[in-house]
Amino acid sequence: MMNPASVPPGFWGNLSPVQETRLQQLWTLLLHLAEASSLGALEQLFRANSLEQVPSSPSISLSPTPSRRNSLFSRAEGTIIRKGSRDSVSVYHTQLLHTLRDVGLGASQVRTIRKFLSVMSPEDVRFGVLTAAKHEHLDVYLLRFLRASKWDVNKSLIHLLNSIVWRLKEMQVDNVLLPRGELYAAEEEGNTNPFKSEEAKGFMKQLRIGKGFVHGVDKMNRPIAIVRIRLHDPSAQTVESLNQFITHIVESARLLVTPPVETATVLFDMTDFSLANMEYAPVKFIIKCFETYYPECLGYLLIHNAPRVFGSVWKIIKPWMDPRIVEKTVFTRTVEDLERYINRDQIIAELGGDEDWKYEYIEPDPDENRAMEDYATRDSLLAERQSIGEEFLAATSRWIMASRGGDPTELKEAIAHRENLIEQVRVNYWDLDPYVRARNNLDRTGVIQEGGWIDMYPDLEPELYLEPEPELELELGPEPVQIQPPPPQIQTAKMLQVAHVHRAQVKIVNV
Repeated sequence: MMNPASVPPGFWGNLSPVQETRLQQLWTLLLHLAEASSLGALEQLFRANSLEQVPSSPSISLSPTPSRRNSLFSRAEGTIIRKGSRDSVSVYHTQLLHTLRDVGLGASQVRTIRKFLSVMSPEDVRFGVLTAAKHEHLDVYLLRFLRASKWDVNKSLIHLLNSIVWRLKEMQVDNVLLPRGELYAAEEEGNTNPFKSEEAKGFMKQLRIGKGFVHGVDKMNRPIAIVRIRLHDPSAQTVESLNQFITHIVESARLLVTPPVETATVLFDMTDFSLANMEYAPVKFIIKCFETYYPECLGYLLIHNAPRVFGSVWKIIKPWMDPRIVEKTVFTRTVEDLERYINRDQIIAELGGDEDWKYEYIEPDPDENRAMEDYATRDSLLAERQSIGEEFLAATSRWIMASRGGDPTELKEAIAHRENLIEQVRVNYWDLDPYVRARNNLDRTGVIQEGGWIDMYPDLEPELYLEPEPELELELGPEPVQIQPPPPQIQTAKMLQVAHVHRAQVKIVNV
């Protein structure tokens, strides 16, 4: 388990006073956006606390009326996202935008927020964060956007709203994609509508062949998402189906991330790659996920066994990537290179490691999502989550006020109460999960278990060990690539089973 002293600066548990203030500022802005009746302190907040304005802002792929095709997971009524009254919020939005402009936001930033608010109600903001965070600590979730925006509160707000709109209105992650899931796609393969059938077949084929999957952990206990590029055929699925598959894999990996770990490792296996496998549109979407939709969720990006022909491709891709993503990108050639990041007996055999494991896709059971038909239990748990969320927002306001009030006793009590509510949000998610998320292959293989227990190696016996850190240098193309040293080593359990319901810690059992 990680030593608290090893938590990097800027992460939850190791915030400077300035960084904690930025976090409180972002929460304050969200409180204002979520409350149509409260604008009073917004002007003072921006003038007193905002960083110097930066003209650029995260890019947006949004129009007031999203025009996604009738793809596999579209056209469904959301069961999680509450609907607000447009009549009741239009005046509020006008007032808010006027206030934002008056307190110094740039014209482009105000226009950006206007676009978001044209498709969002205050309730979308209020519950969008709660829904997107799932089981994650709510401060951890917001800190991702602050770090990605270099602690500029205004930019982080725009970044966060961009992500929420994408989840709710474009990809429809929580109200369509995840509730329908793999069983729905398998059933849709037989649809008489050829477009729907094509979408479903493209989605399911990627799962069955194992183009991408999540298995095991690296030396820092990060879940590993493995992508086998040689299996990608650009003509085998539509763009929508491919993007839905990528999102499905990312969301699966998120479920396996447990405190104090906050990121996942992505391993692109380039073995037998050829230019026939290359397609730039999904590359751009993956970059967008890393930078915009799931910021600060990437631990390392390992590009393994890339042939020399990939050198020219890399020269095209690299400028598209944020420098922080480039810094996390490592080229590896041999299993010894991978050992710098993953223990050898946790490297699967096809990559040259000692783990005798092969990807297997288990077909969905027609009855595996029966719990989702229990609408009474679902609605009761959703109401509970809403109630906890309301209390959490009030507790957040109290925490912010107590931080400014100078009473250490009041501040201590406010922090304790708020942390208790955050834990309730986490526990509630795993109670709710069977009623709002269709089962996937990780559920069927025993990795995700009832109540939020995660067993990364359900079929293996426990074993603990530490690994050395040899210096390595690889060559890819004309220039050598230096292997970056990973963070300080921690003990890694061969059989890692953790429960999400324990506050701010990982409970390791059977070791």
